[in-house]
Amino acid sequence: MKTRTIFILISAFCLGNQIIAQSPLVDRKGEIHFFSNAPLEDIEATNKEALGAIDLEKGTIAVSMLMKGFEFEKSLMQEHFNENYIESDKFPKATFKGTLSNFESLDFKKAGNFEAEVNGEIEIHGVTKPWNATVQFEVTPTSMSAKTVFMVV
Repeated sequence: MKTRTIFILISAFCLGNQIIAQSPLVDRKGEIHFFSNAPLEDIEATNKEALGAIDLEKGTIAVSMLMKGFEFEKSLMQEHFNENYIESDKFPKATFKGTLSNFESLDFKKAGNFEAEVNGEIEIHGVTKPWNATVQFEVTPTSMSAKTVFMVV
């Protein structure tokens, strides 16, 4: 039986009034939510220490997180995740590096909500795979947030 895992990335780049003047924008407190539908019990965790960066001049995005940063409701689930499933001592980080495919058409200087396609590579548990998804951006005069949902099988 295949286990489907869903990661949700929410990263808020809060940089005061100079949001567009600074590039790359970096957030050291991005949130990653993990959900897996399992036969006995659903598994859910949150990591609130993901590092996210976006270069507004080049249209590149990077995300990195320590796998041990995931906090589970039950300590036994957290132990099993780190020791048996993801092997956090052997594979401590997960990363994503990509490019916004429609970067030229995006206006990060304008407040509002918009979508962008991102294409790149994701590495989890020592395995690198091509990955693409739609990212929802919310831009305000003082911050930017990016959100995406994707499945890892």
